[in-house]
Amino acid sequence: MTKNAIILHGTNFDPNRLEVEHLGNWFPWLKDQLEDDGYQVWPPELPQAWAPNIQTYWNFLKDFDFNEETILVGHSSGAAAILGILQRLPAGVKINKAILVAGFYHDQGWNCEKLFDQKIDFEKIKNSAHKIELIWSPDDPYISKEQTDYLAENLSVEPFIIPDSGHFNLGYGERFREFWEILELIKS
Repeated sequence: MTKNAIILHGTNFDPNRLEVEHLGNWFPWLKDQLEDDGYQVWPPELPQAWAPNIQTYWNFLKDFDFNEETILVGHSSGAAAILGILQRLPAGVKINKAILVAGFYHDQGWNCEKLFDQKIDFEKIKNSAHKIELIWSPDDPYISKEQTDYLAENLSVEPFIIPDSGHFNLGYGERFREFWEILELIKS
């Protein structure tokens, strides 16, 4: 079985602004760390990420080798997309870990409503991963405590709260070129 991982970016990904936007964050660092640990890592450019759509994303990702060694990491709408991916995995397919960084379960005017084209089946999601982690910061300008509490309750997890981290991107400082806390959660 192949040790593999997918790192999913958030909304408004623009490949012409990698340094400023998503891939200027901790994604390249995490990719390198996981590859050093023997993982095959794919940080795809999600199609039409300015208007996230779970069916479009699933059609793009469904042929990936999801297996017992797979780790899914998602940031913001990428974390929300993980919910839809886990819900769509075929019966009997279960991944190792899902890490939701600044995830949410409903759109709040961000043009992400098509990530939630079906009612969320939390039992199916929980049964599709051996472990799910939820990371949140109380000063995140986008993701409320209510969003985090709802996900934590319905996923039966305790959120990993990192104060003073905003939306876990370079807008909150150079420290988000690396993200040691996420690596610790992956290895735990």
